[in-house]
Amino acid sequence: MEMPVAQTRPVLVFDVLGTVVDQVGSLRRRLGEVAGLDEAAAADVAGRWLDHVGEQEQAVADGARPFVPSHELDHEAVSLLVAQGLLPQESADGLADASQWQRPWPDSVAGLDRLADHVTLVALSNASRRDLTGFGARAGLRWHQVLSAQDAGTYKPARAVYELAFACASSGSDTPYMVAAHAWDLRAAAAAGMRTAYVPRENGDEPRPDDAFDLYARDLADLHAQLVAGS
Repeated sequence: MEMPVAQTRPVLVFDVLGTVVDQVGSLRRRLGEVAGLDEAAAADVAGRWLDHVGEQEQAVADGARPFVPSHELDHEAVSLLVAQGLLPQESADGLADASQWQRPWPDSVAGLDRLADHVTLVALSNASRRDLTGFGARAGLRWHQVLSAQDAGTYKPARAVYELAFACASSGSDTPYMVAAHAWDLRAAAAAGMRTAYVPRENGDEPRPDDAFDLYARDLADLHAQLVAGS
């Protein structure tokens, strides 16, 4: 079923890391390939790496440290893990671009392609411009516009990041949807005035019983079907 042509295209703003690409699984694979870690060690190191990056992004959002792009936070994490003896020093250079090796979820490429025919697709990510360009090209992700937290000089869940998305909406169009696998992301987007759509992914942040997002979809195909039905 095709979505009818509207005067203004709806805008879907996608979280990318964890929602469109498998951030955790991709980092584990890269640690195995570059550092030679077994599955258990790669899972442990990936968790520590992402915890560090997440903590530092929150510190930036809280105003507790100056903004630096996400690939610099990745470098910090690698240096810390080497210092802790959890990564071999000789793997540090090879892991410098680890975040550019993100693999899409199985439904992501086809799902974005289908949605792109009917809506404006915007990526809105805490990933740096450099990383978004790198893994977006490798994965074949289709976007009409790509926005990085780097453009706002802070990180989600800071309101300024979500406000970037409103500039992408045509005059007279409906309020953009934020699409994410992370309930915390959707709560912050709703507080900034966006509509919300939750798509579950492994290692995502599940909604609480008191969350009331506008759409709940099984995957991107289901999201497309719900938008068609509601148009």
